[in-house]
Amino acid sequence: MGASDRLRWIDRGSPFTLMRPARDLRDVLRRHGYTVYDIGNQSHLEHEPPEDHTPYSETGYPGQAKYGVGYAIDIMPAAAGARSKVDGLPLPSLQQLGARLLADRNAGVPGIRWLKYMNWEPDRNNGGRCFKEAWRPTYKRTTSTDRGHIHMSGLTGYETSTVGAGYDPVTRIRGKDDDMSERASRVIEAWASGMPATSAKENVEPVKWRIRDEAWQKRVDGLLVALAASVEGLDMDAVLRRLDEHAAAEAERDAELADLVRQAKSGELDAAEFVRLVGEKLAAPAA
Repeated sequence: MGASDRLRWIDRGSPFTLMRPARDLRDVLRRHGYTVYDIGNQSHLEHEPPEDHTPYSETGYPGQAKYGVGYAIDIMPAAAGARSKVDGLPLPSLQQLGARLLADRNAGVPGIRWLKYMNWEPDRNNGGRCFKEAWRPTYKRTTSTDRGHIHMSGLTGYETSTVGAGYDPVTRIRGKDDDMSERASRVIEAWASGMPATSAKENVEPVKWRIRDEAWQKRVDGLLVALAASVEGLDMDAVLRRLDEHAAAEAERDAELADLVRQAKSGELDAAEFVRLVGEKLAAPAA
């Protein structure tokens, strides 16, 4: 059956599109200088059953894989001494990269939540332990024999999702990134302005996206907890910068938020009222 699957696919014109978030990650890593493969070789294409490196996978989860779509990438180890073409710093090893991907997936970082499972070697390339880290839907670790690279397979339902846009595990390893991707920051600015699209022409659903986005909620919750804990001695400039990350694209609301900080600093507002009012400003679309 494996060979006939490949021949039927060829007869249909060999359609292939890599699922969007895997493609976004592939392209980010290639820009840094890694070799990253997507569609499989002949042995992959004739494997029985066909798996995620094929455009006719029978191992889709949680739904059926779409014909013509690939769901997997393989990240190969960088050459000794290789440096990133983006920042000029040494490229992280597959062990560092795999550890970052695993930690981010288990932490619920939006940019990697499309990941179904990952095969990797945490000790060294082609040696030591080898694990399959899977989320189907809860996390489970088992042993693997898939060595020499990091294999990543994606969940169905994310074929055209932009959730991975801006996610860069290399910059996260270097400590230059946080839970919000560049795309998320652009979308937040668009929400605050009430715009239907970002400056990069990404469509925005202000209310729906805001409610369901984990990173937004995490930041708002964290900010309000911090403000409630201690209004006394707040660094006004630091608070305004954090508020600006969430909602300050519209001058009038900026001024209102700044005035709330001033009132809290002067004692005109107690902590509970300050937090309530700030929460209302952050939750409401800008005028």
